[in-house]
This record gives sequence, C-alpha cells and structure tokens, in this order.
Amino acid sequence: MKWIKRIVMLVIALVLVAILVAVAFVMTVNPNDYKDQIARVIQKETGRTVQFNGPISLSLFPWLGVTLKDVSLGNAIGFSDKTMLSAREVEAKAAVLPLLHGQFEVGRLVLSGAIINLTRDKAGRTNWADLVAHEQSAAVSQSAASPTSAEAKPKALALAIGGVSIEDATLNWRDEMTGQSAKFDQVFLDSGPITLNKPIQFDMHFGYALQQPGMANLSGKVQLGATVLADMSAQQLTIHKMKLAASVQRGTSDKPSTLPKQTDLTFSSPELTASLAKHVLSLPSFSATVKASGLQGLTYADATASGDLQADWQQGVYQSKSLNLSGDLKGIGTHTGELHWKATGGLQANLTQGTADLKDWRLSSDPVVVTTSLKLTGLTPVAGKTSALSVSGPLVIAPFNPRQLADVMKYRVPVMQSDKALTQFALQGQVQVTPDKAMLEDMKLDLDGQSFTGSVGLSDLKAQRLYARLKGGVFDANPYLPPGSGTASAAPARSAGADGAHGSKSGSALASDEPIPLPIEALRHLNADVGVQLAQLTYQKYILKNLQLALTASGGQINLSKLDFNAFGGAVQSQAGLDVRSAVPDWRAKLNTQHLALEPALTAAMGQPSRLSGTGDVSMDVRAQGDRLSKIKASLDGNARFALKDGQVKGVDLGYMLRAAQARLQGGTEAVPKDQATDFSTITGSAVITNGLVRNNDLQGASPLLRVSGKGTVDLARDALDYVLTAIVVNTATGQGGKALDKLKKLEIPIKITGTFAQPKFGIDLQGLFEGQAKQKVQEKLKQELDKRLGNGAAPVQNLLKKFGL
Repeated sequence: MKWIKRIVMLVIALVLVAILVAVAFVMTVNPNDYKDQIARVIQKETGRTVQFNGPISLSLFPWLGVTLKDVSLGNAIGFSDKTMLSAREVEAKAAVLPLLHGQFEVGRLVLSGAIINLTRDKAGRTNWADLVAHEQSAAVSQSAASPTSAEAKPKALALAIGGVSIEDATLNWRDEMTGQSAKFDQVFLDSGPITLNKPIQFDMHFGYALQQPGMANLSGKVQLGATVLADMSAQQLTIHKMKLAASVQRGTSDKPSTLPKQTDLTFSSPELTASLAKHVLSLPSFSATVKASGLQGLTYADATASGDLQADWQQGVYQSKSLNLSGDLKGIGTHTGELHWKATGGLQANLTQGTADLKDWRLSSDPVVVTTSLKLTGLTPVAGKTSALSVSGPLVIAPFNPRQLADVMKYRVPVMQSDKALTQFALQGQVQVTPDKAMLEDMKLDLDGQSFTGSVGLSDLKAQRLYARLKGGVFDANPYLPPGSGTASAAPARSAGADGAHGSKSGSALASDEPIPLPIEALRHLNADVGVQLAQLTYQKYILKNLQLALTASGGQINLSKLDFNAFGGAVQSQAGLDVRSAVPDWRAKLNTQHLALEPALTAAMGQPSRLSGTGDVSMDVRAQGDRLSKIKASLDGNARFALKDGQVKGVDLGYMLRAAQARLQGGTEAVPKDQATDFSTITGSAVITNGLVRNNDLQGASPLLRVSGKGTVDLARDALDYVLTAIVVNTATGQGGKALDKLKKLEIPIKITGTFAQPKFGIDLQGLFEGQAKQKVQEKLKQELDKRLGNGAAPVQNLLKKFGL
C-alpha cells in the first residue's frame, strides 16, 4: 500500500509544481510586451488594425482572465470613421478548476465605455461585411481540417457565466443610401449569473435618437428588466416579471407630422411562456399604458390595456378571453373637456384564415354605452387571393341623455323651447363594412321618444359618399327651436284712397346687400345621397304631412330633387339646385302647388302675416346666378303661373277706392271703412321673368262686384312696381260696407300701382275715368237713337260704331 501513497503524493507534487510554474509565468511575463504581436495576429485574421492604448492585465487563479483598457478596432477601408469599435475597458475571466471537470465557468464579463460605429455607404457596402467574409472563410477552413468521425468530436462543455455588465456604451448607425441615422447612447446592461436551464435576471436601459429625411427627428429612452429561463431541451422560453418603459419625443420639422410631441409607453407581465417546439405563446396576464401629448387635434391622450393572450403563431390563431381597455382624451374638436372611456371584450383571431371575432364588447364613456359583437374577414390574403376586409355585426347604443354627454365634454347646448329636448337618445343597427362601403343597416333611432328607421354611412368609401335613408312617423321640431322662433309680426297697413295716396308700411327694410355666407369649399367637397320620409313634421304652428325629401351632392352640384309634402290644405311639390363649381353660384328652383291655403302658406314663407288669403294653384320654374341677393334678383330668369280663388287682399279696398272716386265725381266724399280689403272669386295669370324683370300681361280677376284685368312689370332688382289694373263694375248692389256704384257701372276704371314692395302706391286715373264716363254717355245716347230710328236693324250699325270706339 505504500506505493499507492507514494503515487498520490507524486501527483499532488506535480500539480503543485504546475501551479507554481503557471504563477511564476504570469508573474514574470508581461503581456504588454506582446501588444504588437497580438495586433498583427488580429489583423491577419480580421484584416483590421487593433490599437492597445492602455495596459493589458492577466490573471490565473482562481480565475484565468484578461483585462484590456483603452482598446480600439479600426474601421474598414473607405469609411470616414477611424474606428469601428473602441472600449474604455474590457474584462473576461474563466474559473480554472471547473475546466478540469468539463465545465466552462466564466466570471463577470465587463464592457465599459464602448463605442460602436456601423455604416452603410452610398453603394450599399457595410463596414462589417469584410469581417463576415473573414469569419465564413475561417469556418470553411476549420470544417475541412476537422475530423468527421464521431470519436474525433470534442465533448461539449457546460457553460456558466457569472454575469454581463455593459456600461456607458454607444452604438452609432448611419445609412448614407437613405440618409437615415440612429444613435443609441448610455447603453447599460447588468445581468445575474448565466447558466443553461436556469433563470437569468437582467436590467438594461439606453437612450436613442433617430433621424429620417423629410420627417421629424425622434428621441427617447428605453428601460427593460426581466428574468429569463431558457429550457434548451424543451425549446421553451419563459420570461418572469418583465417590465418595459419607453418614451418617444418628436423634434421640430418643417413638414406636418401626425406623431405626438411626447409619448410614454409601459408594459409589464408577471409571466410569458413561449414554446418554440409547439409554436405557442401564453401570456396569462399583462398590463400596458400609452400616454401621448401634443397630438394633432388633441392636447392629451392616454390608454391602458390589460388582459390575457394565447397564441399559436404557426397556425395564426390568437385568443384573449378578456381584454380591458381604458383611456382619457383632451382637446376633442373645439371642446375643452376631458373624455374618459372604457372597453371590455374578447378576441379570437385566425390570421391563416384571415378572420377575427370581437365577442361581447362593451364600450362606455359616461353616459354613452355601446355594445357590439363584430366579425371580421379578409384580414390577410388567403390562398394567393387579394384580401377583402369586411366587418359585420350588431351595434347598440343604450339610451342616454345627450345633455349629460354635453356636460361631460363641457359643451353648452343652445337654449331650446323645451328643456326636455335632447334628453334621450338610443340607436341600434347592423354594421356592414366592406372595401367599398361602411354602413349601419337596419337602423332604429330614438330621439326623445320620436323614432326613425333606415340606414346611414358611407356608400362609397373611395369617394367618401355620405348615404342616409331615414323614415319616421310624427316628428315635432318645435322643442329643438330657439325660444320665440317663428313669431310673425308686421305693422298695420293703411289702404289707398281715390287720390292714389297709400300708407302701407308693412314688413321690414331689406337687409344690406352682403355676400351670402356659403361654405363654398365644403359644398364642393360634399358627396352625399340623402333621403327622408316623415309621416308628419310639425314646425312652429305648421304641420307638414307625407314629407318626402331627396338630396344628392357631388363635385359642387347640390340637387334637391324632391321636397314634397301636404300642408296648408293642399299639396306642395318642389325642387331646387345649387351649383358652386364656378366662382359664381348658380341657383335654380321649381315649385308646383295645388289647392294651397294662401294666407298661412305665405305667412310661413315670408315670416310675416300675409295680406292674401284664399286658395290657389301656383307653379314656377326659375334660375339665377350670384353670391348676393342683389345679383340673384338681377339675374333671375324663368316663368310662373297662378290661379287663385275665393280669397281676399287685405290692406287694399278697391270697392272703397271706386266709391271714393264716384263721390268725387259727384262733388262729395266717402268715409274710410275700418277694415279695408278686396274680395275676389278668381285671379289667374302668368309671368315671364327676364333678368329680374317680372312681366305679366294676362291678369284676370273676378268678384261679385268687379271684373279686373291687369298688366305691367315688377323690377325685382330695383324694387320697383309699374302695373295697371283695369276694373269694371258689374254689380251696383252695395257691397263691402259701401254705397252702390251705379254711376260707375260698366266703366273701365284704370288703377295704377307704383312705388316699392314695402310702400306700394295705388291710384285711380281720374282723367281716364272722366273720359270713360263721357264715352259711356255718348254710347248710351247713340244706342237709344239707333234703337228708336232703326229698331231691329240697329245692330249692324252699332257693331260698326264699336270699331271706331263708340
């Protein structure tokens, strides 16, 4: 047994001698004396120059390691940067004793003050391409020289690293082809021990700056921490306690940008598991926040998301049982309020099939609550086919008070006639979105208990064509009107006397001739197709039944092809159009009424009490050009026809005017009646309008007292009347509160109308009346003499005299 003891002692002595020799080598050999030789070897292997500007330190036990200070690697030929890589300090160590057991245990790897310059020149060549070429060449040579037998393969060493520490590192990237550049500075990485199949904890942070020609510069910071476990045998990666924080700042730019001025992002998850073998990812729980300020159209926005996610990326299947979203918005439109919103629901997507289901989603922003379940198809191309995205599903907006929403958004609702107006709103329908359109079909809308059905949306996404079809029952617009709106008032009118004086001053003065405030650009871009049907519309004190409206707009042409309704005891059919394609707007209108009650209809149209009553049929077709009222009046062209019956013209009393004229002929006077008006049985006529001049030559009117004809002009541009009525008394019985007109019977009495619309003047042509009266007496005397002398043979002579005006 002594020889065994001696052998053991000999081995121990040899190990001690080897250790003493190694220590003596490290203590006596200075690696700094071999810098040039090391640099030449590296240059031979890489083609790059190496500079050791600082000392090189070696260690042996218990760690075999090297420390380099102030070392740099030269750049490739043809690049402006002198160095590709430089470092203030590099340290690498490996434990000696574990190597004897087939384990490779590395101490803490340290890289401090490193600067890495990566570049692509204008020809597309990178400054690391030569290093890759050297490495590939060396790999081929080593593969050819290595034995191929299984016995010749070295045994794999178990790897363990004490940790990695990177401090104050900088990475510069410059792309001379595109002008892009990026800088990652203050890079910090600190990890715990790195051992296969064991958790690895790490923390890192860095700053960055990105530049892109034609775009605003971006800069910010990133922080990331987690514990990573890589199971190589199971090909599974598990990340615990992951926390990510990032910020993005937008720099100034001459061009507008949709990016926020400042964005902050956070993401955290207790656990994330990815199976590389099964292509499955599991994220049982996560939380993310995004905060942005200085957005286009918004002053501030933030969003928070939490939930779970399961994914099979090979099959393209993604699923979340519960997603929770929430956020705040400020500066919406012109409002200064802040909007809070929440959304919850589930997600199931199959990107292989290009489908996704948004199940049981509930979106809320007090007081609005929206529920929906949407099905999406065509998310990705399938079997080489072009994707055609479509979205369908029900959508419901629960009843809410719009006034409460206005309060939340700090928007003041205009004062209305009823405090109950805009207090209840609800909506439901079917969402239908395709590559061509985005519609809400089968819509049911409830506004303050008044219901509508139909569809709304964009019928042509490419042309952005607004489409609406609404059908409703009884709708009362009065609660939504301003208080006191629709009240008609007018000053009392005085009638004209026999001398032609007139005191009618009803109505208000014409408005100043200012341009009509048309939103020209908006109208030119408007693309719409709107149709509305209402069983009844109440507006002020007027009731419109069976209302039908059809409006289209495209390319600056607005066409109201139908505005029909039953009102005022009759029917109204109308059309209108506006063309703003050119600098001067072009207007057109058509109107056809039947059996219309004139007084309420004209009162509604003019906004003041009408003097004309009765019923009538009116038609007109007119067109004009201009951007202000004066030009429209001056350019008005068209025609009109009217047939009125059983009515009255208030403020003008032709009977009184004739009685007053008769009294003057007899040297007397006629008392002015308290209420002045002219009754009529029928009034018919037509008009031709040319450049704002309305010409009528065929007026015919009848009443129990009179027969009236008329002709003349109305100059709309100059607001001037030039019209002559010719009245013939056909009934001398006392009527309209006056005396009999037996002295004027069958006389043609000319009544001239001049002045303006606001102050028309009526006057009887007394000279013409005297002439007519004298003529009448001569005719009667001749008739009596002819009848007396010729008897039945007087008729031919009388007809001959009529040709001479007798």
